[in-house]
Amino acid sequence: MVKTINQRKQIVVAFLFFFAFSISAFAQKTIKGTVLDESGMPLPGASVSIKGTTKGTSTNFDGEFSLTVSENAKTLIIAYLGYKTKEVAITTSPIKVTILPEENSLDEIIVVGYGTRKRSDLVGAVAKADLSKATATPTSDVTEMLRGRVSGLQVDVGGGSLRPGGTSEILLRGRSSIEGNVSGIYVVDGIIREGGIEDINPDDIESIEVLKDASAQAIYGAKGSNGVILITTKRGGNNKVNVSYHGFLTTKTLERNFDVYSGQEFAQLRREAVRSTNANDEYPNDADIFSAIELNAINNNEFVDWEEELVAPGIVNSHSLSIVGGTEMTKVYGSISYFNEEGIIPSSNYTRKNLRLNVDQKITDKISARFDINILNDLSERAANVNVITTSPLGRAYNDDGTITRFPSGEDGTAINPLWNLREQDHDEKGNDFVVNFIPTYQITDDLKYQLTTSLTRKTSERGQYQSSLSSAGDSDRGIARIDNQLREAFFIENILTYNKEFNPDNIFNLTLVQTMDENKFTQTFTEGRGFPNESLGYDGITNAIGGVDVFRNKTKTRNLSYMARARYDFLNKYQIVGTVRRDGSSVNAADFKWTTNPAIGLSWKAHNEEFIQNLEKIQELKLRVTYGSLINSLSTPYTSLFTAEGQNYIFDGQSASGYSPSVILPNPSLEHERITTLNIGLDFSVFDRFLSGSIEYYDQVTSNLLLRRGVPSTTGYQFTFFNAGEAKNSGLELSLTANLINNDDFRWSVSTIWSNNKNELLSLYNDGEGNAILEDDAYNYYVGQPTNVLRQYQFDGIWQEGDDFANAPQANPDSALTQTDLRPGDIKIRDTNGVDADGNLTGVPDGKITQEDRVFTDPNPDWFASFSSTMQYKGFDLFLDFYAVEGATKVNPFLSDFNNGGTISGKLNGVKVPYYTPENPSTTFPRANFDAAPQYLNSLAIKDASYLRLRTVSLGYTLPDALTTKLQLDQIKVYITGTNLFTNTDYIGYSPEVNIRSTFSNADTGYPDATAFTFGVKVKL
Repeated sequence: MVKTINQRKQIVVAFLFFFAFSISAFAQKTIKGTVLDESGMPLPGASVSIKGTTKGTSTNFDGEFSLTVSENAKTLIIAYLGYKTKEVAITTSPIKVTILPEENSLDEIIVVGYGTRKRSDLVGAVAKADLSKATATPTSDVTEMLRGRVSGLQVDVGGGSLRPGGTSEILLRGRSSIEGNVSGIYVVDGIIREGGIEDINPDDIESIEVLKDASAQAIYGAKGSNGVILITTKRGGNNKVNVSYHGFLTTKTLERNFDVYSGQEFAQLRREAVRSTNANDEYPNDADIFSAIELNAINNNEFVDWEEELVAPGIVNSHSLSIVGGTEMTKVYGSISYFNEEGIIPSSNYTRKNLRLNVDQKITDKISARFDINILNDLSERAANVNVITTSPLGRAYNDDGTITRFPSGEDGTAINPLWNLREQDHDEKGNDFVVNFIPTYQITDDLKYQLTTSLTRKTSERGQYQSSLSSAGDSDRGIARIDNQLREAFFIENILTYNKEFNPDNIFNLTLVQTMDENKFTQTFTEGRGFPNESLGYDGITNAIGGVDVFRNKTKTRNLSYMARARYDFLNKYQIVGTVRRDGSSVNAADFKWTTNPAIGLSWKAHNEEFIQNLEKIQELKLRVTYGSLINSLSTPYTSLFTAEGQNYIFDGQSASGYSPSVILPNPSLEHERITTLNIGLDFSVFDRFLSGSIEYYDQVTSNLLLRRGVPSTTGYQFTFFNAGEAKNSGLELSLTANLINNDDFRWSVSTIWSNNKNELLSLYNDGEGNAILEDDAYNYYVGQPTNVLRQYQFDGIWQEGDDFANAPQANPDSALTQTDLRPGDIKIRDTNGVDADGNLTGVPDGKITQEDRVFTDPNPDWFASFSSTMQYKGFDLFLDFYAVEGATKVNPFLSDFNNGGTISGKLNGVKVPYYTPENPSTTFPRANFDAAPQYLNSLAIKDASYLRLRTVSLGYTLPDALTTKLQLDQIKVYITGTNLFTNTDYIGYSPEVNIRSTFSNADTGYPDATAFTFGVKVKL
């Protein structure tokens, strides 16, 4: 009986177990999904497993997986070598998972020129810009994106840089030359670019690296001695087709930190200016100094706010669409983009259209080829000569019928209405750029590879300008038309042989041999016509000019031939040595100096791989780098050493004739090139489980055989000549730091700073005929012991006041350079800083007179410049803040000294409002107004501190959840809002501490106001 019961129990238990197993087997489901990397690309071979079990699978070639799981399974574990393991809740299939790489910057791939390297293997000073931060600034100028992103790199926003379509230049580690080239070069996808990178769409860029020391730059020889910007564009992938869209809309408003004189304030300024010219110091009658219209405006408080009339919010509209995909044999990246900006000054607009196609084709197992094409079409409309500061507010902008009045003050000969000039002038520039690269590669053996790089660049531009007979510039000529046609052509051919041999993990050798040929042609035809009976065609009617047509033709050609060898050796993954030598031949150089040699060497020590440091858990990286090299700074202007002549028309025997006369430059057939020798010491580190990482760089750079100017006697028919002499030095310290404060799946927060300083000094000049050292050349601003771009000016010492001792003032001394016998209260006081003994030597002691020896030196270069940024990510949100600071910079402010910018306080032009001196309100900072003449020594007052701190960028973004994008059958949707130039703290008076606005009466593109901008953007990937 008991046995029967036990048998029944066993049967019941077995049945229950089978039933439970059956239910379990029945209650299973299949989960499908895709694993993506941080850029949204599929990740093949990733491990997908069920948490708490050994059951799992791997993703296929397209990053897709399929896995059968039970109903009780809650979590998947996604793992991939080099990436953070991620746990994902099992939800509705399909699941899309994005995993992030491990925070190991040592494995980051860096482009170094003629190849790539892991960051841990770098020897030279090579910095990689953080593109996520760089592209946070909405701009068409790629160079401007680099501001504050790389230590040691300054972005020089010269005249016109801030206008729509404007471009800027880079200045790396200070000014290495006085009269020679100081700008770095751009290398795009391995091709040295001539004439800028205006055709690059920021959305097409994959990475940007900067070569900063001689060891890194030597591969580009003479061209790369002032720095190299390596730009790599995006390429196709071996995956399904992905389409990406990025569009944004930006509004811009004028940014300024000053006020101009209001109508009543300007009227009082003129009264004070005229009063100061009266012997009895009495105010003039208003009727004597104001026109009827001006008096009407003053009496009725009806004034013109020219800023309100002439400045409007700017709008930027940008759209970029790209397609990436391919197979194992063919990979394609293509993009089209449209960028349009309407400037804050009317008639200043820029439109750019880009087309890019990058194709990688694998032909056989050993032969492949790359084909790239980039096409640009752009149009710039430049503002006419508009200045919202200096035009008098007294008067009216429009007639009673609403039409624009020509003379706001109602008198012929006074300033013309800026609105009138806007209507009566056109200034357009059209450009077409075409760049095509063809790069085949042959993998000869596993270790040996040959690459042929070929490139053709063709850039055309046409600038047309018309100033009608009603404009302020063209009224006396019955209209002026100008057309400037330019053509730039560049041909580039390069042969590269690369040998990589890993004898064993402890011995790795690399050799790169390069032979390069290039030719650059520039052709310009400038035509100017004056006098037009019919002006309806504008500059298109230039052939109808009856006042004469002048044609200027300019054509230059440069050719270069180079050979380069670079060898690397890595021993024990601890010690590295890199040696580079490049031999450059250039047609620009003088006949006896065609060829130059550029050698460099670099050593590095990976201390973190030593056993005594590997045991220190708090140190993840510690690497010391030392490099030394001597590079040529190539001459930037062709024919500098040759005799050149210029066409001249003249009258002979009553007949017009044409001939040639020598140029103003006396040729120097012995003219050589400068040599820049650089020592660089760098330290890379990462500590506390990569909580803090960064690098420190120190450099000492000496430029010898400087290219200088020297005046020649006018009897020769020349003005000056170029020659070689002297030395200049740049030295500095650079610091890059990043701290990962919080780093988990939900919240990530990092802060970083990039800090740089540079000291520039002219070490020596040349000797006189007796072997004595010349310490200064005042004609060309060369001063030994001072920066190469030093300011030398009399020192402002306040304003003379009632009761001061005028009779004994140094400025009133008859022996002074500019004796002021009529010195009076309200004049500028100059400090007597120096004296001269009987032998002509400086004493450093005041001598009671103001002479040129009393001028003081001011270094215009900043003491340091830096960026400070914070990046936070919480689930789908990301917040980026970026500050940029410049400390110790000095500029000459034309708003305080230049008549054309209203700086002379004469009451003739409006200007920046300053507390000028009056007998009733005796200012100690600004002189008395004077209608007849500018205050003496006014330039001394204009040297001002241009330091500033700017909240450059605040960007808030949100990426929609995967569950929502999956339903929409999209990979990613991100929206963001960005504020740019939100706040600037500076004592410098002007639209920007970086650049001064255009001169009032100048036709040149000498400046454009800075702006505060707000951007709304969206990024979509499918």
